[in-house]
Amino acid sequence: MTEVATEPDILEDVVIDHDIPVGADLDADAERDEILAYTERPMIPVELLVCHPGNVRDDRQAGQAFCRSVASAGIITPLEITVEPGGGYRVVDGNIRLDAALKVGLAAVPYFFSADTADDEGLQYLHMLISSRFRTSLTVHEEAQALFSASQAGMTRAEIRKATGLSADEVKAGVRAGGLNYMAKEIAAGMDYEWTLEELALLKPFEDDPEAMEVIRRNRYGPLKYTVQRLLDEREAKSRRAKMIAELEQAGITITGERPEGAVPLSRLLNGSQQMDADAHKDCPGRGASLGPWMSASPNHYCLDPVEYGHVFAETGTTNPPEPAVVAPVAQEAKPNADRKIVIEGNKAWVAAGTVRQQWLHEFLMLKTPPRNVASTIARFITEQLVTMPEPLCRALGGARHSRLFESFGHPTPETVAKSTQPGLWMIALAPIATAYEREITGDGERRNTWRQDKYSPCTREDAGVWLRFVADIGAKHGHEPSPIEKAVADGVAYRGDNPAEDLIEEADADQTGTETAVAGQDPEEHDDQPIDAVEQAPQGTQESEPGPVAEPDASAGPASASGPADAAAGPQEVHLAAHVEEAIADDLAEEFDAADVHADAA
Repeated sequence: MTEVATEPDILEDVVIDHDIPVGADLDADAERDEILAYTERPMIPVELLVCHPGNVRDDRQAGQAFCRSVASAGIITPLEITVEPGGGYRVVDGNIRLDAALKVGLAAVPYFFSADTADDEGLQYLHMLISSRFRTSLTVHEEAQALFSASQAGMTRAEIRKATGLSADEVKAGVRAGGLNYMAKEIAAGMDYEWTLEELALLKPFEDDPEAMEVIRRNRYGPLKYTVQRLLDEREAKSRRAKMIAELEQAGITITGERPEGAVPLSRLLNGSQQMDADAHKDCPGRGASLGPWMSASPNHYCLDPVEYGHVFAETGTTNPPEPAVVAPVAQEAKPNADRKIVIEGNKAWVAAGTVRQQWLHEFLMLKTPPRNVASTIARFITEQLVTMPEPLCRALGGARHSRLFESFGHPTPETVAKSTQPGLWMIALAPIATAYEREITGDGERRNTWRQDKYSPCTREDAGVWLRFVADIGAKHGHEPSPIEKAVADGVAYRGDNPAEDLIEEADADQTGTETAVAGQDPEEHDDQPIDAVEQAPQGTQESEPGPVAEPDASAGPASASGPADAAAGPQEVHLAAHVEEAIADDLAEEFDAADVHADAA
């Protein structure tokens, strides 16, 4: 039997503390006489310790985050040690803690001596197993609560970050997530989902919104960030609509769901030689505006009786109204309500997906060099794109550097290139390509149709699929999961909703009903909100501010819309007033025959 050496000489010191409170049941004299002692934990110099030669862990290195924590807070959990046959002391449990201590330069670490394992090497291995197998780590919910409680106790985020080794973003997210109310915590804990601190923090805006939390709970197919973004978009749209209605009401404008019978839209009236607008019509007693039920509808201003109020009709050039046109109704095949829901669902989904994807691209493109596991993928994609030069790059690459998206993606400059390493050049080259694609598939106008198979878009679904497959490929290894609508475009299949097996999001029914009437000149299925890339406003005099070439419609992208390539290059001054008049008349007739269906099938 091996002789067991005495425990290290660095034994605990007994410290007497007379200020520690005692139980209230003791009398005053006993309380004064009570001596409470505690022992500081014993410490041992790291130079006396050796790692276990048979450590069963494959990964024996302390990570950077753990080392940062050890450097700040030291080793909290004592190491289990025993005698080392060759001299010194062997670490039975705590080898990674010892590695961290050595890396950050700690002189001593806490320990406890395990005499029963000194002559029993088999038991040493079992202690490694037992200490790990029956050690219950905190759940991410408990971690969030710990971070929140530390913050409530007065610690700053910087202090928490320094003590834990967590990143600033992790601490911020953890404190935010730990502050969720009881309902949100219960719902999150009850979901079959592997949460991160960042994802838990995303629930904060919805903790008092049971309907939104239910949407999140039911989410099974889309990434959490995407689902949350859709809810944020919906909330913002409702807020904009409420603000718009409040402004109209404050201005004294009567708001109706449909244009009253006999009322004429301002697009058919003249203010001098120009088309009448809301500002020119603001003092007319007959002013009013209809507002469709869909969330993104814009007000369609009208005059209740232009003859009475002396307005000039664009069709006649006088105050005399034109003769009413007699048009035989054309039988329209009713569009299935499910298809209309899909279009509304898809428009919202495409916006949210673009926002989340561009946020991830912003973070990814901040890396100085491409990660090793995707470096070859990035290099091959960039080279292939520059060799083949697909239409999205032909149109948008030249003006990419003037885009605010380009700023978000790092805004590399010649100076950046000069200072970059050779691997870093690939990340720099990816920024303008990412900008060009994102502008072409999430920009304004018909670019928002990219996800659809039945409408023209300057960027074909095939070209968009190439880009989305690339993003999904590198994102799979670096924290980005594509949404259902992105997967549909990447796979070249129709988008049938985020969860085709269930009913579509309830807002679709509220936004669009089978009896609604479209606002004149507006497709109820189209977003008339700010484009996805809301910051895509080109500076004056740049190439982006000029109308670029428009691709011929691809056969797979469906027929060109009425405002497609034929009109895309024409500036407002090139369009004769008669064209606006003709369009306004067509819009009025379309409304009378349920424009909600007509416009949905137009183009």
